[in-house]
Amino acid sequence: PLVERYGHWLSWQRALLTASTLCQRLERPATEAQLLDQLGDLARLLGDSRSGLAWQEQALTIYRRVADPGGTGRVLNHLSQQHLALGDSLAAQRCCQEAITLLAQVDNQAELAAAHNNFGLVCQHHGRWEDALQHHMTAEALYGAVGDLHNQAKAIHNQGEVHRHQGRLDQADACFRRAVAMHEAAGDRINAARSRVTLSIVLHGRGHTEQALAIHREVEPLFRRLGDRPWLARVLNNEGVFLAALGRPAEAALAYEEAAALHLANADPVMAASTLLNWAELLADDGRPAEAQVHLEKARQLLGALPAPPAWVMRTCETLTARLAGHRP
Repeated sequence: PLVERYGHWLSWQRALLTASTLCQRLERPATEAQLLDQLGDLARLLGDSRSGLAWQEQALTIYRRVADPGGTGRVLNHLSQQHLALGDSLAAQRCCQEAITLLAQVDNQAELAAAHNNFGLVCQHHGRWEDALQHHMTAEALYGAVGDLHNQAKAIHNQGEVHRHQGRLDQADACFRRAVAMHEAAGDRINAARSRVTLSIVLHGRGHTEQALAIHREVEPLFRRLGDRPWLARVLNNEGVFLAALGRPAEAALAYEEAAALHLANADPVMAASTLLNWAELLADDGRPAEAQVHLEKARQLLGALPAPPAWVMRTCETLTARLAGHRP
């Protein structure tokens, strides 16, 4: 938890690799599984969910072999987020469902809270917003009961995301501000920055685009220093949206270009497609429909390869497809 909050991720990765090697020599499977699980979660934070998936599948095999339901549930919970990042939301849902069943049996309230929080993220991916909100509220209550303010703030942040997608900007604003305050009180600068990023999207929605851009430019160096490619890509994508709204298309295109490259490097097809669609819309607005069509087709290929692409990005894709239909040669 200390490393997560302060961001010494690369140093922690080296320590985990050394420790896991020692565990293999000492034949301590439970500790080895714990370290493999942490290596997997760290890989996800660094934008390498393929490696993260491999680490955590090894951990899952060990926990199942030693018949540890608590460890199995914890790793399944983490695996759900690897699958979600890689675009397999159905596998993510299966992991969450099994994790909740196992963790409820062993009465691990903190891990059960995490499983509900992650299940809420899967529901968001599927556009099941009210289900998502219920899972995040359950997570908030469970975290509160065990006194885990750090993760309780994450659950509140995720409630804000649901409200934002549903157009309830007042509720979203309140959730994000609470999350920022709680993260800062816990000394968690990184998650405080993430909540400020999403708060900025609400500010943009209310017409305060210059302020939203300034906040993003302030936190961007933090994510670059950490090597947090997923959140850096989100920040750059948002900057593209803000710059486009401010009438600065050339700068917006550069932001979209870097964001799309990062999402693709992270093997995140959903977010890569979303950025490509934003870029295509920018080009269409700029009177360049042929170039817009190229980016639209790339996005459609990425989404077409997924078993269950999220509804929100498919709607954007369909709207842009209809808009550009009349410009095809």
